Amino acid sequence: MLKPEYTILPDYAPLYPQVPYHYKNYEKISVYCRGNREAIERFLPKDFEYVSDIFEIFVLKNEVIEGLDPYSEGGIVIPCKYKDIVGAYMAYEYVDTDEALCAGREIWGYPKKLAEVEFNREEGFAQGKIIRKGKTIIDIALTFEDVEVNPPNLFPRLQVKRMPRADKYGMDMDQVILNEFVDSLIHTRQTGTAKVNWEYSSYDPIAELGPVEVLGGVFVVGDFTLTYGKIIEDKVQAVAK
Repeated sequence: MLKPEYTILPDYAPLYPQVPYHYKNYEKISVYCRGNREAIERFLPKDFEYVSDIFEIFVLKNEVIEGLDPYSEGGIVIPCKYKDIVGAYMAYEYVDTDEALCAGREIWGYPKKLAEVEFNREEGFAQGKIIRKGKTIIDIALTFEDVEVNPPNLFPRLQVKRMPRADKYGMDMDQVILNEFVDSLIHTRQTGTAKVNWEYSSYDPIAELGPVEVLGGVFVVGDFTLTYGKIIEDKVQAVAK
């Protein structure tokens, strides 16, 4: 008999297990771009402050995870500030399994959507794509070269976790979440020159960040653990008081 889990639905067959999740030997392509401030600010929640015109586009392959089935993902990460905390906001994120989708949205507020993720690594080269609703909304490629690449600060993650009401328009939950990766370890790091392409989609308007200046990229292989974050503001409870 399965043990019921009353924090994750359905009770007797929860979609995903409790944290922590341990990621081993993930492979990640990160491309860093300089964009237009006005475009970047449109992608930030209204209470978050702009801090930099440099952001990250990434595609990541996770083949060994303790706690979840393997999945791949990609997205856009924008440096930001919330009150006195400087970190980064995952503005768009795409995954290819339902448990990764729901765990990310329900626990930490990551704005995940289901999509097709392609990841290709060859000698001296890596490429990642995100395809959703027939559009290639992210297409990044990295040619490994010994070049200097200086990523922006992208941690801690600052996310907005919301839940719509069931009885009327509004929210049951509106929280700001701080999330850190723990036990992070990089096994391999290679820099390189990068290319970015994307198709415009009204469902996923990432291309509105362009045109951008591509600054370079990094390919890494590493480990990390994803566990509980911290609620730094609960706006619905604050209003109720």
